[in-house]
Amino acid sequence: MRVEIVSAPTEAGETLEIPWESADPERRYFDLRDDPRGIAQITEARRHSPLRNFLVAVNSDDSLFATARCKTWQMQGDPASGADACEFSSGLDLIFAPQPLNFERSHHELLARRLEELLTRDTAPDALRSELRVLLCRFRAHERAGYCLRFELHARGATPEQAELRWGLGLARVQQALLFASRMLRQQIAQAS
Repeated sequence: MRVEIVSAPTEAGETLEIPWESADPERRYFDLRDDPRGIAQITEARRHSPLRNFLVAVNSDDSLFATARCKTWQMQGDPASGADACEFSSGLDLIFAPQPLNFERSHHELLARRLEELLTRDTAPDALRSELRVLLCRFRAHERAGYCLRFELHARGATPEQAELRWGLGLARVQQALLFASRMLRQQIAQAS
């Protein structure tokens, strides 16, 4: 998997509000650590079982992380342009479940580097690509700014089905890397205490 850590700032003024609101009742913030049943109300999770499995695992007690937002999209290229003309992608915004960790950018940057390390060991660099970006957030409950990690995963395939299958396999790999990183971070926190 090709992994790129994007350090350039995002669009001017882009700040994720947690919890966030939407005018669309189908799209809203769900605290899946507090109420895992909220997964059933996330359209993308109902449509894509790899995403549902990812959300369950990453928001579980075994993880130091929580998801703040997720989405999926598909792009179809011109088949005449060659193999792997289709792409299936997802975007996930991750925060730390222990809230104090969200207020220091360095924690998110360290997580991005650790994920880069773990995921670049994987094969299939041409079929899977990911982008990691630390974003500014506003945590309403604490009325202060903090950070989250946006993780985009892009999978290419000759057909839409192949691209989505590769994406699902790649997302499972990301899930494993996050849970491994979570265990490492827990050990470091325990040693520092």
